Amino acid sequence: MLKTIIFDLSEVYLQGLLGTHKLLSKRLKLKVENLDLIAPETYELFKGKISEDEFWRTMRAKKKWDINVKELKKIVRMNFREVEGTRDIIEKLKEKGYKLGLLSVHAKEWVDHCEKKFDYHKLFHSILYSFEIEVCKPERKAYESMLDKIGSKAEDCLFVDDNHENLVAAEKLGIQTILFESAEQLGDELKKRDIIL
Repeated sequence: MLKTIIFDLSEVYLQGLLGTHKLLSKRLKLKVENLDLIAPETYELFKGKISEDEFWRTMRAKKKWDINVKELKKIVRMNFREVEGTRDIIEKLKEKGYKLGLLSVHAKEWVDHCEKKFDYHKLFHSILYSFEIEVCKPERKAYESMLDKIGSKAEDCLFVDDNHENLVAAEKLGIQTILFESAEQLGDELKKRDIIL
């Protein structure tokens, strides 16, 4: 029986790094396809091995962007906003007594900003970020660490993520999954599992 629901953060509760390249393309007058922000350094940032400043300095130098680090930091923060409807679902699930977790691949500096701005951390019983354990989804250790932290068995959990690869890894541990597309679609998927909001 499902007792625990674990959410991803980026593109599920908050719009994350996705979309930042559109803001950058306007500022730098470059095509969006030339602004891929996923690089080896991105995962170093997410694992807490480099700071945000180091990340942006490296990306700026590699890509030869004519923009300073301070402005890059401002642009990425402008992109963070709540995905419409997800908070409402999480609040209703909490009211119904579900144990709620958050398992996220994210940068410490961005999390510090988002927790302060959106005050979402109080919605969850347990939160685990990649930079705390130096591991990113879909690595098995990420899910095992979350299960240990939240104190739930895999078979009692449902995991909501927008990334198919992350869901496959969770399913290998026996965790049920939902591929997130929108809050409305998530509500429908929860109803199929007899979770009525």
